[in-house]
Amino acid sequence: MDQPVPLRQEGLRLRLGALDGPELLLRAEPWRQPRKQRVLTIGRSRSSDIVVDDPLVSRRHATVAVQESTVLRDEGSFNGTFLNGERLRGEVELRTGDQIGVGSSTLVWNGADIAAPSAHRPVFSARHLEVTTKAGDHLLDDVAVTVPAGTLVAVIGPSGAGKSTLLGALTGLQPATRGHVTWNGRDLYAEYAQLRFLVGLVPQEDILHRQLTVRRALHFAAQLRLPPDTSATELEERVDQVIAEVDLTKQMNQRIDSLSGGQRKRTSIALELLTAPQLLFLDEPTSGLDPGLDKQVMGSLRSLADAGRVVLVVTHSVLALDVCDRVLVLARGGRVAFFGPPAEVLPFFGVDNYPAAFASLEDQTWAGRYARSPARNAYLGRTTSAVVSLPAGESPPPPRAAPVRQLWTLLRRNAAVVAADRLFVVLLVGMPMLLALMAHAFPGKAGLSISQANGDFNQIQQRLIVLVVGATLMGTALAVRELVVERPIYRRERAVGLSPAAYLLSKVLVLGVLVACQCAVFTVLALLGLPGPDDALVVGNGLVEVAVAVAAVGITMTVAGLVVSAAATSTEQTMPGLVALVMAQLVLCGGLFQIAGRVGLEQVSWLLPARFGYAATAATTGLQKLPVPETDQLYDPTAQQWLIDIGFLGLQALAFLALAAWALHRSVTRNAWK
Repeated sequence: MDQPVPLRQEGLRLRLGALDGPELLLRAEPWRQPRKQRVLTIGRSRSSDIVVDDPLVSRRHATVAVQESTVLRDEGSFNGTFLNGERLRGEVELRTGDQIGVGSSTLVWNGADIAAPSAHRPVFSARHLEVTTKAGDHLLDDVAVTVPAGTLVAVIGPSGAGKSTLLGALTGLQPATRGHVTWNGRDLYAEYAQLRFLVGLVPQEDILHRQLTVRRALHFAAQLRLPPDTSATELEERVDQVIAEVDLTKQMNQRIDSLSGGQRKRTSIALELLTAPQLLFLDEPTSGLDPGLDKQVMGSLRSLADAGRVVLVVTHSVLALDVCDRVLVLARGGRVAFFGPPAEVLPFFGVDNYPAAFASLEDQTWAGRYARSPARNAYLGRTTSAVVSLPAGESPPPPRAAPVRQLWTLLRRNAAVVAADRLFVVLLVGMPMLLALMAHAFPGKAGLSISQANGDFNQIQQRLIVLVVGATLMGTALAVRELVVERPIYRRERAVGLSPAAYLLSKVLVLGVLVACQCAVFTVLALLGLPGPDDALVVGNGLVEVAVAVAAVGITMTVAGLVVSAAATSTEQTMPGLVALVMAQLVLCGGLFQIAGRVGLEQVSWLLPARFGYAATAATTGLQKLPVPETDQLYDPTAQQWLIDIGFLGLQALAFLALAAWALHRSVTRNAWK
């Protein structure tokens, strides 16, 4: 071709050079340069493209890659990234209008950029809530509540009206049988994995260790609840912020047990504020407080609501209802008798005081009157029914845990609690000394030496019994109240992501070290000035070998004590368990009478740590060498048998640990609707 030729045909082929030269295919489509990829980072770090000032958001939480398509990716965040209420796994393509959930915050992809949701005032709403037991009894019956952010709501009513049941349903911890709960139009039950971060719950019991100072207790709580990438400076700043928010700055370095009842309750509130919840629920926060402290606590709740939260408080007190925006009155059977401003409560019931209003609630017709009253539509509007997605009474799974990090925090917290409890430290040090004095009350100076017993071998057996049973007493006493006392704390921490394994293991490790030290001191003091065993089987020193066996018994009984503590529903139930455990060890350890060969009794004794602890000490001291030997294979004076005895103690400890874990799980789940 000598002249230019216009291309009018799609797919025109040209030969370059000769007829058999390279072929060039021409298309009519315009060439488009690929779009340059744009990556937006979402996180708590100030260097992020989208900075989310939320303590539950990781420094680099998620990214949005914008090119030919838009892809959302979670960057290994601790609390996860959510797309339209579903937790993100890997990466997913974004579409216009998609909602991105990070921590307690929600962002929207508008097709070109990430934006905050519309600035309208969020609304918390519960509609047609019903809770029915398996027996068919109604605990809640068609309960409805609708309030905007910035509202303080009080729930009152007689005992048995379902106030605590309502709290479980509203928080999502115990979903209702029917009905739904929404925040800003999003279903709490269906999207609980994300929306749980919006919820704070202050139970009636204190949920902090009273031996610690306010600041230190909140410091440990922050380490357990906030993301692992939270720096020490950020953590301290967050703790200081919540302390100031509940007006406890002057008391921050005081022990919690030295605070007034109102200050302790505000400390529990501060704990929940660490994660910046938008919905705050409280169960009887003014219970047991005098009228002045009652008003102080309610005034603090008023301030928290004014900061933009929905605050709902279940209370028996009517002294400070005037600071509330709405009052929900429940009648027996969990039916709504009134919902509206506090100034309209008494006129609605036609009385001039709350005792009279409560008395009138015995009339079961009030719920029907309210349903037909103008107040219902005025403060609730029209409602439509819905059914929740979770089965009744089934608690949602807790959020992701970081067991190793939590274990380290729990170990330090447990150690701090022990060190701060002066009476506990005195008992910890004094018990081995007292038991050692009792050991010296036995006649004879042979100690554990058969060669120096001069035929009086009973003194050796008696001292072994004291050593082994003393270890069982110290181990059990150390642990038997540990879990039941902390149950309110554990239940709340478990609900926000505490690892049960980390919690239980922290107790075993701290208490195990303490009881091992007790047993070592006890053994040394009990044999002070007396000869030890004539020989050693494994460790090269008979006294050390006996101390190891005694410590092994103490540690195993510590885990057994945790089983009792996890199974108990109150501290009063632990003492019978303590007595029964120790008495069983005394009777069936093998030192009082011959156990071997007695069918049934011997098999039962294998379940008891004292049986193998006594056997290990008997093997070390050589009771089989007596003129009238103890004919028990467990006492064989060989290294192999000693290791077998200690090994059985280890197996028992593992079995008790599994039982304790099961009982601990039951202690949290036993509150499901019956």
